[in-house]
Amino acid sequence: MSTPAPSAAHAPPIANASWDAAARILVSRLGGTVSVADVRRWQAALAAALGEIEDGGVFRLISDLRGYEAAEMDAHKAMRTVVPLLLAAHGFRTALLDLFEGADLPLTTTRGIRCVAVACVHHDAGKMGEYERRLGRSTERFFTDREEAEAWLASLPIEG
Repeated sequence: MSTPAPSAAHAPPIANASWDAAARILVSRLGGTVSVADVRRWQAALAAALGEIEDGGVFRLISDLRGYEAAEMDAHKAMRTVVPLLLAAHGFRTALLDLFEGADLPLTTTRGIRCVAVACVHHDAGKMGEYERRLGRSTERFFTDREEAEAWLASLPIEG
């Protein structure tokens, strides 16, 4: 008799970020069953990866949430603000804000660094399909396949 695969609700947390200077892609990964502490660790990893980008540089972001499950509502609340705030601090308004009436953030730049494109990856095909239909645009798309997201980002020109 085989043992069923663990559900996302029992998966260990993944909370990391890295900067690929050659591709100019910031890779963000949050998955598994995530606590508030995991969200803070992910946020710190994003800050560290952003610190590797030169002043005045540009980047593209992969926000990979495949397998993400919040351990508690506070973790989900904390997670929901990280990427929109990060993007707004780097001159990019995420279309995800359109899901919430009246939600908007002032756009600034930190150290002159700008985000030029975002690929959002999540395991829920229905949600990603609906987001792509309603919110997808030339600089922000929604995927279930990480490799497809990376290929799309890599196909975009980097503006400086």
